Amino acid sequence: MSDPACWVSNGQRIWGFWAPGQVTSKTHPKKKIQRRRATAAQFPAPPLRAPTSGDPGHRRVAPTAIQLASKPTFHIHAILLRLLLLLLLGSLAMAAPPQPVPAPAAASPEVFRLGFIGPGNLAESIARGVAASATAIRTAPHRRPERAEAFSSIGAHILETNAQVVDDSDVIVISVKPQIVRQVLVELKPLLSEEKLLVSIAAGIKMEDLQGWSGHRRFIRVMPNTPSAVGQAASVMCLGEMATENDENRVRSLFSAIGKVWTAEEKYFDAVTGLSGSGPAYIFLAIEAMADGGVAAGLPRDLALGLASQTVLGAATMVNKTGKHPGQLKDMVTSPAGTTITGIQELEKGAFRGTLINAVVAATKRCRELSQS
Repeated sequence: MSDPACWVSNGQRIWGFWAPGQVTSKTHPKKKIQRRRATAAQFPAPPLRAPTSGDPGHRRVAPTAIQLASKPTFHIHAILLRLLLLLLLGSLAMAAPPQPVPAPAAASPEVFRLGFIGPGNLAESIARGVAASATAIRTAPHRRPERAEAFSSIGAHILETNAQVVDDSDVIVISVKPQIVRQVLVELKPLLSEEKLLVSIAAGIKMEDLQGWSGHRRFIRVMPNTPSAVGQAASVMCLGEMATENDENRVRSLFSAIGKVWTAEEKYFDAVTGLSGSGPAYIFLAIEAMADGGVAAGLPRDLALGLASQTVLGAATMVNKTGKHPGQLKDMVTSPAGTTITGIQELEKGAFRGTLINAVVAATKRCRELSQS
């Protein structure tokens, strides 16, 4: 009679009877554990012995838990092959030279032709601010040759007449003295088309007059101030009837090259002139007075002036950078019974704040009077 045995072949657990030269197998059904135990008790496994020459390559093993729990050999081989493949891929990745990450394409600056009617100091500041961009700059000769030379030094094209500047420009900046703005616009009126954007930086000339004298509605009025010469202008602009959002963005980028830009209704422009237009002169006076105070206290003039100007610059930067109220910043450096509060007390005795307030109001009033005359 053949011996019952547990066979392991190709990862399958099978039961059958072993006989020399013959293998009879039947896949064991997955029954309950009790039935497996009953079968194992009825057919106890014989001792292990090597298969005969008729055994077709099967391996006869005892049906123990250890033998049945072991993994088939080909599974181990598959795992080893996967590990070797991963190691090979990793080594290839490390050996390959790093590929540069392409940088995002930078937005190309908007190219347009910029013309100036009146190549004065403020116009030069604007031109220098945009000279590094792709903007092409045009202007007409000035009665003073050094003004034309200043524009030539930044690559501007010096044309012969204002008419040529208008014809060869997309944006025309009216930068002449306020008293001759009307004359210039009347002369240019026949040359202006809807494609032209006009920008006025003439102080005190209202949008209504600019549009009326030129017969042109695509107009933007800008009020910058003198720190534009060092790229620190405070500019405010308002839009004419036909000025578009694209026009606003173009002019904003133009004046952002020389400082900061705000958009406001024209009704605020007189006050803008009284504050930021005339404001640099107030600060110059304050710097001079502070330096004089330093000299009176025993400092050398150069040191006193340097400290005063840098102190004003640093204080203004703190206001802009921190976003804190000036009064809060003042309190941060004012100790009880200290030197700073003693100095502030003297300023208050002299109505320092009230005097500055009155200066802005008076300058605003005067600007309004000039614009109405």
